[in-house]
Amino acid sequence: MLGTHLKLGLMSLCAATVAMGAAAQDVADTIYTGGPVLTMDDSAPRAEALAVREGRIAAVGSTEAVMALRGESTRVIDLEGATLLPGFVDAHGHVAAIGLQAMAANLLPAPDGRGNSIAELQDILRDFIDAQPERVERFGAVIGFGYDDSQLSELAHPTRHDLDAVAADIPVYIVHQSGHLAVANTAALALAGITAESEEMPGGVIRREADGKTPDGVLEETPHFVALGRILGGLDAEGSIEMVRAGVDLVASYGYTTAQEGRASTGQVQMMQALAAQPDGLKVDVVAYPDILIDRDFILEEQSFDYENGLRVGGAKLTIDGSPQGFTAWRDKPYYAPPPQMRSDYVGYPAASPDQVFDAIDWAYENDVQILTHSNGEAASDLLLAATGAAAEKHGNDDRRSVLIHGQFLREDQVDRIKALDIFPSLFPMHTFYWGDWHRDRTVGPEAADNISPTGWVLKRGMRFSTHHDAPVAFPDSMRVLDATVTRRSRSGDIIGAAHRVDPMTALKAMTIWPAWQHFEENTKGSLEVGKLADLVVLSADPTAIDPETIDQIRVLRTIKEDEVVYDASERDEGSLLQWRPVPGRIDTGSEMLRRAALMREIPQDLSGVRRRVALRAGSGPTHGATCVSGYLFATLTPGFERAKDRLIP
Repeated sequence: MLGTHLKLGLMSLCAATVAMGAAAQDVADTIYTGGPVLTMDDSAPRAEALAVREGRIAAVGSTEAVMALRGESTRVIDLEGATLLPGFVDAHGHVAAIGLQAMAANLLPAPDGRGNSIAELQDILRDFIDAQPERVERFGAVIGFGYDDSQLSELAHPTRHDLDAVAADIPVYIVHQSGHLAVANTAALALAGITAESEEMPGGVIRREADGKTPDGVLEETPHFVALGRILGGLDAEGSIEMVRAGVDLVASYGYTTAQEGRASTGQVQMMQALAAQPDGLKVDVVAYPDILIDRDFILEEQSFDYENGLRVGGAKLTIDGSPQGFTAWRDKPYYAPPPQMRSDYVGYPAASPDQVFDAIDWAYENDVQILTHSNGEAASDLLLAATGAAAEKHGNDDRRSVLIHGQFLREDQVDRIKALDIFPSLFPMHTFYWGDWHRDRTVGPEAADNISPTGWVLKRGMRFSTHHDAPVAFPDSMRVLDATVTRRSRSGDIIGAAHRVDPMTALKAMTIWPAWQHFEENTKGSLEVGKLADLVVLSADPTAIDPETIDQIRVLRTIKEDEVVYDASERDEGSLLQWRPVPGRIDTGSEMLRRAALMREIPQDLSGVRRRVALRAGSGPTHGATCVSGYLFATLTPGFERAKDRLIP
């Protein structure tokens, strides 16, 4: 099966590396010392120093033992009390889609932006129009990203009328933080071809005004993806490549040495292959999972356990439902307090039909393709479990490492079934911070909210799990992921599900060795052991030795990929950052902007302030990332989706 093929190759490689090191005892290229070393190796969880030779770990242990490998050419890095860990492994994110977030007006609420009311959203968009006239003119639209109705003072989505007040003569289109919804002004609706006569699209909803016909501007799922594709248009090859580069840079700045593109189109993978082939291609490894409902032949052709220039296709992605905070996750019971335009018995809806789900998972098992499945609501997870059970019974279940992505509203009996089927849960504890209050008060109620991302249930059953950021739903902020997993504190400061809090070391394993196992890469990544890749991250403090309530204050100081520094915070001066201007005559690719934006998380101001100072040379390069969302766009354009009918009050 999948794991068997990989283990043979990697174990041989690892054994050969260790044997060479033991026999030759060559001097180290680099030695790290002067701070705690957290190995994620249960047999020796802490060390004093680490040595690297030819991009792999040559020794881990006491300072005295490791320094014995020092030679005249050895670089000795004094950590000065900082903490060395394995580089973080991205369990689920969308590295190619982060470019869209970066190039749009930042509508995120606090603490990541200032989009806390509809009026503030309007102000941000007006500022963006004033500061980016070339961008608006070139693309004929104003794009915003990251508004969140659950955090707006109105607790409601803006409407087309709110966006018409920003600009009535050009399209204005703002994407929800979840990525599953958006709001279009009247001009954007017209450009997208959405009118009062438009029928509902399979797998999504066009929200209507009081007359039941006129679109109010809010688009859910399929119509959103269709509209976004029409509004953004296409990017040229250079622009698409630079979008991915920008996403990789941002992920690296948070300590990730392995990134994921968790729902890729064929075009996205080809775009990443083009970037990877360049001399200065991918700074970190990227594992891509193309959408299983788009091009299965491509998945079979490209799936590999071996990286080529830092990129590989790891398997396939299936999406069963939508966003819990956006009320599009498919539940087995009505939502707790849905918006007034929704029926009291509204349970969300599926994004794929049962036939599609059964067929996709059966195909993956038959062809030994690892499958990652997005499932948030209980009904979606019931469907996933039924389809997986059928496929496992038919094709066997030996070390497939099928992955459940999100599982926000899992029931405890479903966790039992997940264990029985050997499904690996990749959970999303960041929801407790960003939307914990919203889930408690609006989506599922207090009891169910306490059990979102149920890490406690998983650990009680002796299971491993990974945690993820799902960027661009949120920034790929590793310390926010860690903090949420340990403390489960919401924006308001409340604890959402104390029974599911875990200790810092366990939470770190869920970001290192366990997601490495998820990706079939536990023999080369995820822990600091001799023979493994020197994928490292340096943190400003030891998460296991400080007050857990201060974990979110830890900063990534350096990210190291196979002994090469790919991010160094000391090279980013906040003063020069705030004064930065584009270099005349040079195309800003978005990559440089994102490197700077990554640091702006430490500065209490709206990131759009940086974006306002980033202008592209007229007539060249990209701004918005249509290709970055192409995976979402084309994934929804497949037949057989369940219609979301009878969800609105007549």
